[in-house]
Amino acid sequence: MSEATNREYDFSEPRKQSAAGIIIMFANGFQKIVRALALPLILIIVKSKDSGHLAMILIVSLCLLTIVLAFYAYFSYQKFTFFLDEKKQEFIINSGIFSKTSLTIQLNKIQQVNINQNLLQQVVGVYSLEIDTAGSEKKEATIKAIDHATATILKQKLLSRDQVEEENTSPEISDKTVEITSPLLKLSTNTLLKIGITSNYGASLLLLTGFIFGTLQLFKDYTDALEIEREQFTQMLNQGITFFSMCFLAIFAIIIILGTNIIRTFIKYFNFKIIKQKRALAISSGLFTHKNVLLTPNKVQLSAYSQNYFQKKFDLLNMKIKQASFDSADKEDSKKSDIEIPGCNELERDEVLNMILGQVPVNGAELKPNYRFIFLQTMIWIAFPIAVFVLLSTYALPILRNYLLIIIPYIMVVGVMLYFEFRRHRLYVDENFIIKRSGIWDVEHEIIEPHKIQAITAKQYFWHKAADVGHLIIHTAAGVIHFKYGNYTHIKSLVNYWTYKIEVSKKDWM
Repeated sequence: MSEATNREYDFSEPRKQSAAGIIIMFANGFQKIVRALALPLILIIVKSKDSGHLAMILIVSLCLLTIVLAFYAYFSYQKFTFFLDEKKQEFIINSGIFSKTSLTIQLNKIQQVNINQNLLQQVVGVYSLEIDTAGSEKKEATIKAIDHATATILKQKLLSRDQVEEENTSPEISDKTVEITSPLLKLSTNTLLKIGITSNYGASLLLLTGFIFGTLQLFKDYTDALEIEREQFTQMLNQGITFFSMCFLAIFAIIIILGTNIIRTFIKYFNFKIIKQKRALAISSGLFTHKNVLLTPNKVQLSAYSQNYFQKKFDLLNMKIKQASFDSADKEDSKKSDIEIPGCNELERDEVLNMILGQVPVNGAELKPNYRFIFLQTMIWIAFPIAVFVLLSTYALPILRNYLLIIIPYIMVVGVMLYFEFRRHRLYVDENFIIKRSGIWDVEHEIIEPHKIQAITAKQYFWHKAADVGHLIIHTAAGVIHFKYGNYTHIKSLVNYWTYKIEVSKKDWM
């Protein structure tokens, strides 16, 4: 690397973002204000008797606000600096106009550094660099406007401090190397379509439900504000609800859910590819927002893959790589630090697992749950709801008696779901790996190495002592693995074994 290039990528002295950062900061502030004030301003103009005069005042106010935002963005850009103190192994970010803020990040605590690019950043030709540390609820720091070469070199310095060769590689050579390296996995349009129609039904259903309720609430607000009668709309809806219309709405909802799935999949995973580097996997994707993630094996806490019936027919798997996170240690469903790899086949899955874990895990000794697992679930999801429904139809809501026959298909559907949940609830253990299998529709396998365990809990309720039944909870920095209703004697022996393995292991958990 030449002396001029060394000076260009020398981060030992405070440096500013790209000048385009002014545009990015202005746009961010402007869109926040517009989103907060748009609806109230529209209602004020519509309700005002002298709307023309009021509109002129609002336009002038908006122009003044735009000027203020422009000055604020400029001074924010001027005051925002960052530099790398390699002697102290710290990355420092200074910001603030009226209140000065200095953020210091220890390099050894950095969990992930991502290079992203949203639509506006694509237009002005800059990237954002997000620094995430294990132990924070949000991104530790974000640099919103730097060029790609600077972002790449800075990312290498923050994450790969011991890789002198990579740090001394010029961005031009680095980009060229990445370009000629054939991707480990690249998703085609056909694969994206298959992913869209076979996954994330629940997320799309929640998104659709939220959109419907939001639309109804917006409709109510506007009709109240504009004093529009809603009785005609209500009568039309009540008269139009028939069995045929319900079937039509159900089919329409399914089409909307599948369409939403496909659109979300294309937006999120467009041009998805994984490139294998020396010690890591470089993952990039996104249509409007380009995301780039460098996945290093030592940062991985949990590896998981899932597959449902349709995906099995298409030979597709969805993988999820979980890293250390403040949220995940307490909330099992936290997805803050998850890295998703959709649409891979079994060979590609094995290659990714081999890269991360050093070998492909195989199922070891199998632990099965006691029959009490399905008994309790039956009480919760079948017996209790049916008892409540019958009591309500008998004493409180007689109209429900007309729907008592619904109980039969409900028992059949829920019973089958609980049966599959019981059959798939398994724990596989060998010397090197712990694999938890679970799921009803999407069958998921979660994989952890024993030295990544942060804590182990083995518990037993007093009414389970005679049956020798207990629960195992494995705590990690990225989530919890919970195996229920296993043989308690076996569970205690495993806890003792894993505790010994953790104490004698020379491997670091991160």
